[in-house]
Amino acid sequence: MKYTEFKDCNISRLGFGTMRLPMHPDGTIDYEAGKEMVDYALANGITYFDTAYKYHAGEAENFCREALTKRHPRESFYLADKMPSWLCNTQKDVTDIFEDQLKKCGTEYFDLYLLHNVDEEVWPIIEKLDIISLLKEELAKGRIRHLGLSVHCEPELLREVLEKHACDLEFVQIQLNYMDWDYINAKELYYICREYDKPVIIMEPLRGGMLAHPLSERSRHILDEAGAERGLSYTDMAFGFVDSLDGIMCTLSGMSALEQMKENVEFFSGEGLEEKHLEAVKEAAEALQSDLFIPCTGCGYCFECPQEIQIPKIFSAYNEAAAKGFHYIWGSLTGIYKELGPNGKDCIGCGNCESHCPQKIKIIDLLKQIDDKYTELEKVGE
Repeated sequence: MKYTEFKDCNISRLGFGTMRLPMHPDGTIDYEAGKEMVDYALANGITYFDTAYKYHAGEAENFCREALTKRHPRESFYLADKMPSWLCNTQKDVTDIFEDQLKKCGTEYFDLYLLHNVDEEVWPIIEKLDIISLLKEELAKGRIRHLGLSVHCEPELLREVLEKHACDLEFVQIQLNYMDWDYINAKELYYICREYDKPVIIMEPLRGGMLAHPLSERSRHILDEAGAERGLSYTDMAFGFVDSLDGIMCTLSGMSALEQMKENVEFFSGEGLEEKHLEAVKEAAEALQSDLFIPCTGCGYCFECPQEIQIPKIFSAYNEAAAKGFHYIWGSLTGIYKELGPNGKDCIGCGNCESHCPQKIKIIDLLKQIDDKYTELEKVGE
């Protein structure tokens, strides 16, 4: 395993994110499978574990207690958690949530702690409640060892935040992968981090798993040709791109199966990509951007839908259908769509989904457009 020296920490270049843990069919976390993954991670050099207050509907922190902190020496890993500032109306809310997180995770301190999902709506809350000052008090108590932030914002806001709090915030977590490098503002965010000399933690390196199985046939062909000699997988190519950048502290992977972890550990324990591989990744990104319609990462932040519309699943199915040219030889595209349950016809336009979407996707309009498209497909028998 390769590592990054950060302050007093020796952080593995591959981090275990707990947003997408193994699940039972009923939607609950498979604790036994998860424990096996935690044990394998530690035995094979992973030292960085990342969780958050809202992951798995609030259950991920409990998982960290049962699978990690209760079963392994506290000094054998680094645990990161995050403050969901959007849930806070008072300073007491901040301190109450922090106390709850320590209890749920079964720890007396967090090695790294982040302001979660900082964007143009959340930042005013952070400033109004002076949340950074509250977290600095926890730093002084030793209950936070290092403080940073996780962002889904425009570059201008990140620059504003770092200009004001560069001395307080030691690292930045951003969404970065080879598709988003130019497709959204990932490149600009990365260069701002470098400008302020802030180590970068990467989230969504596989874009919600999409880059592990690119939906574009052209992209797959480009990557297959480039990686054939070394037997590099699509996942290897995606990880290799972000790991090749300067200033990367750690790349998070939301692994949901032991097989995924084994593959990822193997890559981060070996050599990186060569220049010819990086060139191929850029070509694959261009092909994928032109073929993909909806930049959804499947993060699930839009879950508070009163109509129970499975928005990420609908977007994923639509993207896959688009990549197939809206023709599926082995089954019915409209049949798959109908099995997803409530859809655009059921949307009441409340806006809950759009207010929580880190990608700022126009979800309401897209659900209607997708439903119209599937109505057309049904008429032609697809």
